[in-house]
Amino acid sequence: SRATPEAVRAIMRRQHVLDSHEKLNILTFCTHERYEQQLCKTGHNFYAIGHGKKWDTDYGKIPENYSEIDSVPPPHVDIDLVLCQTACERLAISQRIKQDLNVPVILHTHVLPDIRSDTSLQVQQFQQASSWVDQRSFISKFNRDAWGCDESNAKYIEHGIDCDFWMEPEEVERDNVCLSVVNDWPNRDWCCGWELWKNTTQNLPVRIFGKSPGLSEPADSIEHLRKIYHSSKIFYNTSLHSPVPTVLMEAMACGCAVVSTATCMIPDIIKNGINGLISNDEKELRGYIKELLDDPSLAAKMGQAARQTILEKYNLTQFVENWNNLFYSTIRDYKE
Repeated sequence: SRATPEAVRAIMRRQHVLDSHEKLNILTFCTHERYEQQLCKTGHNFYAIGHGKKWDTDYGKIPENYSEIDSVPPPHVDIDLVLCQTACERLAISQRIKQDLNVPVILHTHVLPDIRSDTSLQVQQFQQASSWVDQRSFISKFNRDAWGCDESNAKYIEHGIDCDFWMEPEEVERDNVCLSVVNDWPNRDWCCGWELWKNTTQNLPVRIFGKSPGLSEPADSIEHLRKIYHSSKIFYNTSLHSPVPTVLMEAMACGCAVVSTATCMIPDIIKNGINGLISNDEKELRGYIKELLDDPSLAAKMGQAARQTILEKYNLTQFVENWNNLFYSTIRDYKE
């Protein structure tokens, strides 16, 4: 008798959604624009609450099935679940929405514990703060393990790359340069390796894109970024504390020869000397870049192997299928 009209409708709608597998109405928060562009390819309707962050079009266009909203729930929409991608105050908001609308909540975690402070305390706080959510998920097994979760209480969905899109429609001659794409790079040296990049690329031909005021500008569009990848022989990734940067996988899909740090999940994706060159030694990294700059055939071979890795293991079809399975299983298993 105390149930809100929205909660009653959610109960009535649940079985219909499961039987029909129709498009879901998913309440979310803008978190990672490029990642959410991929999420929208699941075909569902996403409604982003304007709390803490708005979509930045410098990072990508807003998909047609993604709407920014001011009220919860949006008018004339029955919400099926909540997707929260940060374990901050948005998680508390998600809990209140769950209570009001009687819908399940998925917490999907992209980051690792911050090594600049007590990581064990962060893990403990994460476990406590997320104990009530209906489904915990992560972008990789690596960061699921880092947060103290396992297959008994959490799932993971690895990145999916739209390989058809990242194929350049017209053949582009690759410049003999070393490309990096990083946002706010100098201010995020601790996790993105700005000083490492400077130490290893001195006097080498380089190209930088990304939203870093005073240093570099972002690509004009995702199509422009595609052309940037395809016109660059080498992609250099210096991430120090990230499960795996999306730009690294995009560059691989575009056939760039990759030189990268061997941190976090990257050694699971790139096998040194086979589909890329990886190391945590500054001299080795610089040597790898120079080797690829001097050997076009080796760079082409590495680039082809990198693209094949994305085609086989990190394609968009798998990503969409895994997310849809997670969405519908979370609704199916939800205990009202």
